[in-house]
Amino acid sequence: MTNQPRRRREVDVRALVTGLLAAAVFVVCLVVVIVGQQTVGWPSLAAMLAALAVLVGMLALYNRRYR
Repeated sequence: MTNQPRRRREVDVRALVTGLLAAAVFVVCLVVVIVGQQTVGWPSLAAMLAALAVLVGMLALYNRRYR
């Protein structure tokens, strides 16, 4: 065996930040839907529908890459 130094993997910072931001938006929208489901009223329904629209949009963006 030769003692060659290992190559470091290059990290795509843009992809990492985009993934972390998408994960944060996903969690926030999920929390909004769960909390909105436990309350009654038009404002909570509007918040749930908006969060659901964001989640569906994120799913569409994800699926667009793999067409």
